[in-house]
Amino acid sequence: MASQVQLYQIPEKLEVARVLAGSNPFMLVHLLNQGLVPGERLAERPDLEKAVAYDPQFVAGNLVDFGIALKTPGDSYRKNDLLAGTLAEQLKQRGISLGSGKLIPYNALRNRQHDESAYGLVLDLNETAEAAHIRDLSEFRWDYTIGEGMARAYLYGDRVWYYDDVGLDISGSSARVVVVSGEATEKNFDELSANLEAQRKKLETRLDQVRRAQAILRGE
Repeated sequence: MASQVQLYQIPEKLEVARVLAGSNPFMLVHLLNQGLVPGERLAERPDLEKAVAYDPQFVAGNLVDFGIALKTPGDSYRKNDLLAGTLAEQLKQRGISLGSGKLIPYNALRNRQHDESAYGLVLDLNETAEAAHIRDLSEFRWDYTIGEGMARAYLYGDRVWYYDDVGLDISGSSARVVVVSGEATEKNFDELSANLEAQRKKLETRLDQVRRAQAILRGE
């Protein structure tokens, strides 16, 4: 018998300033597998670090989810216990040690309906998930964390890095969905940044030449 699965709670204002507002893991994974065009992917922690370093105002005042932090196979928060155990077992089957915790990007996940889940869904590793994309939590700096189970990993508007939100089905209106595509892919992000910096320096040199020429004409 078919049943309706609520992928996410729709915020009162789905669109704010022409960008998608509100996000949660199930929504993002659904978007990844159903809504993105070829060549696009969801932003991951390294993408956001680079974007913030390049533009301090990037998503300022908003929240960006970028993955699931999995600390232990069990979770005292009962709604997440099944999901934490499922992901931990799948990591083991892929030969990936959980260790002291893993950061699993949404690009490595897919939704699967599960009648025993409090959400109606569980998160599975998808076919493209590889050890290289699933990083140790200890590789990154964090400001607020949990000690066990699983939580959403996200960047908040005050430039603080979290993995402490266990509410996987909550969508806040301050959240933004960041998609990486084309020239902004991680592979050539550094090259793009270098090109933009070179163009900026060239423009500054040209402006300096114009200012000197104007000063000469004024007899300065």
